[in-house]
Amino acid sequence: MAAPIMLAVLRLVQGLAVGGEWGGAVTIAVEHAPIEKRGRYAALVQIGSPVGTLLSSSAFALVLMLPPETFDAWGWRIPFLAAFPLLAVALYIRMKVEESPVFTQLVQQDERVKVPALQVFTKAWGRLLVAIAAALLGVGGFYMMTTFVVSYGSNTLGLDRGLMVNATLIAAVAQIPMTIYAGRLAERFGPGRMTLVGSLLTAIAAFPLFWLIDTHNPIGVIAAVTLGILLITLAYAVTGALLTDLFPPHLRYSGVALGYNLAGAISGFLPLIATAFLAASGNQSWSAALLLIAVALITALGGLIGERLRIRDAVVTSDPTTPERSVA
Repeated sequence: MAAPIMLAVLRLVQGLAVGGEWGGAVTIAVEHAPIEKRGRYAALVQIGSPVGTLLSSSAFALVLMLPPETFDAWGWRIPFLAAFPLLAVALYIRMKVEESPVFTQLVQQDERVKVPALQVFTKAWGRLLVAIAAALLGVGGFYMMTTFVVSYGSNTLGLDRGLMVNATLIAAVAQIPMTIYAGRLAERFGPGRMTLVGSLLTAIAAFPLFWLIDTHNPIGVIAAVTLGILLITLAYAVTGALLTDLFPPHLRYSGVALGYNLAGAISGFLPLIATAFLAASGNQSWSAALLLIAVALITALGGLIGERLRIRDAVVTSDPTTPERSVA
C-alpha cells in the first residue's frame, strides 16, 4: 500500500514544482523580451514539454533494452538517477537569472502587492476565468491526445502499446518547430486569435482524428496523433503570451500561474472523463471526440475574449488621458 501512496504524493510535489516554475518562466521570458518578440520568447518556454517528453521516453527506451528481470529489479531507477545532474543546472540558472526590468521598476516604485494571489481572486477574477479557459485546451487536449489515446488504442482497440507510444514521440518531435512557428504567428496576428484558430481547427478535426485511429492502420494512427498534437499546439504555444497580457505587472506572476495551473487541475481529469464516456457509449470513439470538441470550444471563447481584452488594454495604456485600467 505504501508504494502507490508514495507515488501519488511525489507526483503532487512534482506538480507543485512544475506549476510554480512555469508561471515564473513565462513571466520572466516575456518581461525580458522586446515587445515585438514576446510571442517567440513565450513559445520557447512551451518547448520544454515536448523536449522533456523526448528525453524521458528516450531514456526509458534505452533501459527497456535490459532483460525484463533486470529492469524490474533496478533498471527502472536509472533514468531517475540520471536526471539528478539537471537539478544542479536548474539551481544554477535560478541563482543567476536577473529580475526583469518590469519587476525592478515595481520594486523601485514600491508597487509590489503583499498577497498578489488574493488580489487575483478578488480584483481580477474575470481575467482569471478567461486565463483558465484559454489554457484549457493546451493542457487538456495534450492529455487527451497522449494519455487517453495511448490507453484507448492499446486497451480498447487492441493496438500495440509501442505503436501508440511511438506515435506520441513522433508528435513531440513535430511539436517543437510548430511551437516556434506558432509563437511567431502570435506576434503578427495576436495570441488570442491564434488560440481561437487552433481551438476551432481542433474542434473541426476531432471526429476525423478518432476515426483515423479507429482504422487500426499504423500510419493512420501516427498521422492522427501527430496532427492532433500540432493543432492543439497552435493554442498551447501562445498560452504564455496571452496569459501574461491579461494581467498587469503587479499581478502577472500570480495570475499567470493560477490560470495555467487551475486549467491543468481541471483538465487532468479529462482522460478519466473520456474513459467514462467511452464506457457509456459502448467504446464508441465519438464520445471522446465530443469531449475534445467541448474543451476546444471553451478555449476558443477564452481566446476570443482574451484578445479583445488585450487590444482594449493596449488602447487604454497608450492613451495618456485615460486612467489606469480596471483588471476585474
